[in-house]
Amino acid sequence: MSILVRPPKRKLYETDHDDGPRKHAAGLASWQIIRSQSSSRRSSEQPDPHSDSFTRHTTPRELHSNRGSPVLFDNGPLQTPRKFTPKASVVLIGIRGTGKSSLAVILAAASGRRLIDADRYFQQMVGCSRAMFKKDNDHAVYRQQEARVFESMLADNQEGCVIACGAGSMERSGQRLLREYAQTHPVVHITRDPESVQSYLKAWDTQKVRHFLELSGPIYRGCSNLEFFNLSEAPAATSTSSSEQEAKDGHDPSPGPKWDQRPQTATPFLTLKRVQRDFLSFIAFVTGDTTEMRRQHASFPLSLIPVETRRYTSAISVPFSALCERDLDIEDLEFTVDAFELVIDVTSPPDQMGADSNLADSISQMAATIRRNIIVPLVYHVESYIIPRGSSSPIPNSRITDETYLNLVRHGLRLGPSFLTVDLSRDDHILSQIISSRGTTKIIGHFEAYQPLPGGWDGDEYMKVYERAKRLGCNVVRLCQPAESIQDGAALQRFRHRIESFPVSSLPLIAYNTGPLGRRSRCFNPTLTPVTHPSLIHESPTLLRPSITAREAQQALFSSFTLDPMQFFVFGANVEYSMSPAMHNTAFKKCGMPHQYTIFQSSTLRGLNNLVENQFFGGSSVSLPYKTEVIPLLHSMSPHARAIGAVNTLIPIRNNDDADPHLSHESSIYIEKCRAGPIKGIHGDNTDWIGICNCIRRGLSPANAVRPTTTGLVIGSGGMARAAVYSLIHLGVENIFVYNRTLANAEKLAHHYNRQELFSSDESRAGGRPRVSTLSSASDPWPAAYKQPTIIVSGIPAHSIGGQPAPNFNVPTQWLESPTGGVVVDLAYKPLNTPLMKQIRALSHRGWVALDGLDVLPEQGFAQFELFTGRRAPRRLMRTIVLQEYKNEEGHDDPSAIQDRLQHLDGQPT
Repeated sequence: MSILVRPPKRKLYETDHDDGPRKHAAGLASWQIIRSQSSSRRSSEQPDPHSDSFTRHTTPRELHSNRGSPVLFDNGPLQTPRKFTPKASVVLIGIRGTGKSSLAVILAAASGRRLIDADRYFQQMVGCSRAMFKKDNDHAVYRQQEARVFESMLADNQEGCVIACGAGSMERSGQRLLREYAQTHPVVHITRDPESVQSYLKAWDTQKVRHFLELSGPIYRGCSNLEFFNLSEAPAATSTSSSEQEAKDGHDPSPGPKWDQRPQTATPFLTLKRVQRDFLSFIAFVTGDTTEMRRQHASFPLSLIPVETRRYTSAISVPFSALCERDLDIEDLEFTVDAFELVIDVTSPPDQMGADSNLADSISQMAATIRRNIIVPLVYHVESYIIPRGSSSPIPNSRITDETYLNLVRHGLRLGPSFLTVDLSRDDHILSQIISSRGTTKIIGHFEAYQPLPGGWDGDEYMKVYERAKRLGCNVVRLCQPAESIQDGAALQRFRHRIESFPVSSLPLIAYNTGPLGRRSRCFNPTLTPVTHPSLIHESPTLLRPSITAREAQQALFSSFTLDPMQFFVFGANVEYSMSPAMHNTAFKKCGMPHQYTIFQSSTLRGLNNLVENQFFGGSSVSLPYKTEVIPLLHSMSPHARAIGAVNTLIPIRNNDDADPHLSHESSIYIEKCRAGPIKGIHGDNTDWIGICNCIRRGLSPANAVRPTTTGLVIGSGGMARAAVYSLIHLGVENIFVYNRTLANAEKLAHHYNRQELFSSDESRAGGRPRVSTLSSASDPWPAAYKQPTIIVSGIPAHSIGGQPAPNFNVPTQWLESPTGGVVVDLAYKPLNTPLMKQIRALSHRGWVALDGLDVLPEQGFAQFELFTGRRAPRRLMRTIVLQEYKNEEGHDDPSAIQDRLQHLDGQPT
């Protein structure tokens, strides 16, 4: 797929990208093509990169404007520790058309970094543009001037900047400077698929662009320590209106942000929205920005606790070759697992392998495609042996060379995976090179035996491997061997007990037996058990690759009484029409959990005693009017619930003796899950704010990224309005206004937050303390000292209550004058198409995006599911159930809108 891409110097909202489907993009070169063509292309097609013919052949004005093409002057691998100071400037490099300028704008807007553009910097330093200087001077003088300016740009902007480099930086001196800069700063190579680059350039054909990318890849990789594949993104309309046809033809019919124009779409995907999320998450992780990472993870409670410290977690193991050759639904592969392992499998002889430019591009694109569709950590694993299709063991003497292995693993580190495995059968000097360059990536020391070692699990050999991994600096150890008898399972348990009995803290251990007799040990391995997916079952399993699914592993834990079936409830005074039971029960069944979620309606708070006395009580949702009344009965509360002053989730506290004292108490995930017994206390949490926060993120365009001047507006003053204000604070909004028909109630809400020491999530920005103010009348103009709101949340009902007529609220037009539009979240969904939603959808041409209560409900439900079970929520499934339940209710107002949502459904993270 290809689509028009705007020039990078345009404003962010004028920059369009294209977007492949959620499944793996069909344009990715297949594994067979890479295998068969890589060596022949190197021998027959590739010119000498140092020759003049190379420069003449690859100097299109469209790719590098009026500058010469980069030439690789230093072939040596760039070794950097990838450890950076918190404020270290970020450098983006790449050929034209990869989107580095747009990504630089996105990062600067979201992080508060100062944007440095190489072309503008040159003009500021020299006093004229590059083109003018080059016109008035010969080539040698121009190159000398460009080198001096580039050196000054890097030297003068060491901290707090994002620097977008031009092609001139890739001259000999520029490459040297970038390599030096990369020792202490993130230098990110931005790459992209040839179709999107060609569509941007409107020059050459795709094959020539592909060839240029292949040649330039090693040059840019030689000067960078990180790599980001910019997956393209585009609106996907169901009809072709005149404006949409203009967009397809390359014309932009309106200056505002673009989003999906599907009729009645509740959560439109804005142009660059997912690119923004992917890139900001990538930068936060590789730079070690813990504040930003915690802000992103707060919406998914399980992410607050390191996956290797939780019990009975699983990792889906997916071969790279299968992803290339088949149209696999990545989101479906991720279903309920705790990590996604990308297995770089070698299926060709070693002399045909290596991390050549095409293969590196394909791996980068695949990793980016996976990240686009998951919220769990990515594990990068390179198989050391060639395992033919249809075989369960490797080819004899087929271990790939150290050089090939290092190339593939080093490339994986450039992509910033959460985890990367190292083959413990290789020499220390090989592993030390990898581990010393890991940056923020955690290392899994991996050792697989195709034949049991002497003494098996009861011998000393595996203990030596474990100790070696610890000495080398691994974060986790993974050991496996084939099971030859049922007794091997008991021996494995004895080995695990030996590790756990160490007087000092031990590394997390992944240990299991392989082969048919090893399936039981996989089920009861407590940490990141490798699992497969039904769509991959037909692949002949190797000794490493798993033969059980995540659902089968879960069922084994319950059927063996390792875990207990629990009972969950929705507790309130009027909850008989709640959609939560259908949503959670369907998810439980699909995940292989024998839990039950039922309605518990009570006219008094005393009904809660009946739940707590139940030894199988697993948790409860709390509805009106008990969200605040229940607080005095709690033994602990999350900081979120305490700040909001309301609770919508109850978690039983049973046995906390084994909890890690170093774990944060911002989440109750450390409390033991799915184990029955007497209850010692009740923990309270709030996920309403998560539902609101995720919907705001989902609908807020990159043009409206939260800045210190951003303004938010909350309509109402009840419990959901409290959660909405907290969501804005969490997002970093410092200027918050509350409007309510009764001004005194709005002032109480404002006072509730202003008296707390709550700060915005971005501590690096000036100020940082949010301020909540009130608006006294809907007829008043917007306060002149503040920007127009770009985030609006309505927490007032849209139906009649107690005989009172429906409010029929609309936002005053003088409060909707944001030049870039914004997002409006209406928490009501009965009726679905409220007057407010009609008003905002009519303003879509001005950049306004409307989301309703059916978007919020499943989002907060995902977080509750994680708090209840300690397992990842099946997001797409739970969204489907909510929409189907609403559709099946009698008298709802817009069946076509529900049907359209069901047709365009996904479980995308926000």
